[in-house]
Amino acid sequence: MVSHGETSPPGLTSALRTVRDPLLLFAVPMSFAVGSIVFGWLPAWGIGFDFVGTLWEPARAVLEGGPIYPEPTRASIVVGNPAVYPPPAILATVPLALLPEAVAAWIWFCVLGAGVVASMWMVGVRDWRCHALAVTSPIVVHGLVFGNLTVAIVVALAVAWRYREKARVVGFALGAAIAAKFFVWPLVAWLLLTRRFRAAAWAVGSAALLVVGAWALVGFEGFADYPALLNAVQDVYAIRSVSLGTVAGGVGASVSLAVAVCWLAGLALIGVAGLVAHRGDGDRRVFAILVAASIVASPIVWPYYLALLLVPIAVTWPRLAPMWFFGYAISLVGMLTPRPRVDAQETCCRPAGVPEQAWAWSHTDPVPWFAGGVMGVVIAVTAVIVASRHRQLGAA
Repeated sequence: MVSHGETSPPGLTSALRTVRDPLLLFAVPMSFAVGSIVFGWLPAWGIGFDFVGTLWEPARAVLEGGPIYPEPTRASIVVGNPAVYPPPAILATVPLALLPEAVAAWIWFCVLGAGVVASMWMVGVRDWRCHALAVTSPIVVHGLVFGNLTVAIVVALAVAWRYREKARVVGFALGAAIAAKFFVWPLVAWLLLTRRFRAAAWAVGSAALLVVGAWALVGFEGFADYPALLNAVQDVYAIRSVSLGTVAGGVGASVSLAVAVCWLAGLALIGVAGLVAHRGDGDRRVFAILVAASIVASPIVWPYYLALLLVPIAVTWPRLAPMWFFGYAISLVGMLTPRPRVDAQETCCRPAGVPEQAWAWSHTDPVPWFAGGVMGVVIAVTAVIVASRHRQLGAA
């Protein structure tokens, strides 16, 4: 007879355990990611929207001898994906500019995805579940679909951590990251606070050399107008992204004040990092805080910027832990917060080839709710990482 208190047969329990992880930690997140791409991003944006405008088209211009950068005007910025990166990243993608746009965009998609997985491996993650959750995280998928260069910065941060005791390697990794996207500059403070002064010198020097050298290779085209171009981008998006500046803009701050709020918050986090630098496990904690500072201090932030947090998460939890799911919190925040209101009078005359959502986003009123939620996730994740006593057990 079978008693009422009898549990499932051992064979069934074993079978359920066997399929649990492949189902819940691979099939489900993979299906969610594919569904988001096929039914969410592709119909509205296509593949590689950022890649095409910020890298592929300017790289084609290099090959053809045309202008690399647009005019530093609002009209050139509101298309959503203007060429604004310094020349090193553009020159690095010249080989892809030899290929058709769609082919190059899909190759870039795969390169970025492989880079995320390789980064997790590099810092000691050997748990396949963590790799699956990293590459299918909504914030990573967002960056992969857009083909945004920020996702490649994850690789640079992983190299920097893995080889943090080798001054030239860590310095060049961070220098290359800064030359590609300047917003990660707070990580130089990580090197300084942990007394890696030679590495910090390598980071600053290599960043400067890469930028100036690459600009020299293109005849300093666009160099004189570049500060004005960045100001134009800031004027449009500093209060229309998901940055702390957007939170400030949503309560009435000017663009200049919103940018100042971001910088002050970033400097405050550097100060916090200084307080914990010489305490137990200070290296890892300072690294995490200054990855967060890079995001918080940036006047323009998009959800895929948060992919950088995967590196300190991987360092802290090289095996499965709840924090690997943090990207879904961003999706939840997006679903629960009001959508920005679009100024209908300004959204006429959308250029051909510019997605309706991109055009509308650059004409919204500042709305602090989504941005505030994203910044809250950044601070909460960082606080949990810093509070954790767990040390990485993989790569040294």
